[in-house]
Amino acid sequence: MVTFEICSSIGQWSRFSEFYLEHRNGIIPGYQVKHALTDIKNVMRKGRAAILVNGKNEVIGIGGFTLGMEENGFENKEIAVLINSYFKEEYRGNRTFIRGLQVLAEQIKDASSEAVEVRLPTFAHNGYTNRLYGKFAGRIETKNTPYGEFHIYSASFEAFSQFCSRFK
Repeated sequence: MVTFEICSSIGQWSRFSEFYLEHRNGIIPGYQVKHALTDIKNVMRKGRAAILVNGKNEVIGIGGFTLGMEENGFENKEIAVLINSYFKEEYRGNRTFIRGLQVLAEQIKDASSEAVEVRLPTFAHNGYTNRLYGKFAGRIETKNTPYGEFHIYSASFEAFSQFCSRFK
C-alpha cells in the first residue's frame, strides 16, 4: 500500500530532499546538485510537495508544484507548475503516477483558488509522460537546456483536474 504524505514537517522535507538528490540523475541524466537544490528551495517556498511511502515506511516517490513560474519571480500564481516527479522502478507502470497527479490536483486547489492553468514540463525523450500529458494538455513550448530538450505542456486547471478524477 502506498500512502501520500504532504510535506509539512522538517522530517518530511528532509526525506523529500534526500530522495530528490539521490534520484536526480534518474529524473534528468546529469542533473547537477545545485539545480536540484534550487528546485527543492522553490517548492518549499512557493508550492507544495509530497512523498510517497510504502508499507515499510520507505520513500518510493516524490511529486510537487510551485505556484507561479520561476522566470517571472513566481508572481503569476494563477499558474501551477509541476516539478520533477519520480518513482522507484517497481512502482512505475501502475496507477501510482496517476494517483500522484490526483493528489497534486487536490493540493493545487487547496493552495490557491486563483490557479487556472497547470504547466507540466517533461524531458522530451520521456515517452510515457509525453503521451500522458498529451491526453489532456497541449504542448506550448520546447526548451533546449544543458540537459537536453524539454517539452512544456499546458492545461486549464479544470481539464487537469477532470483528467485526474477519471481514475478515482
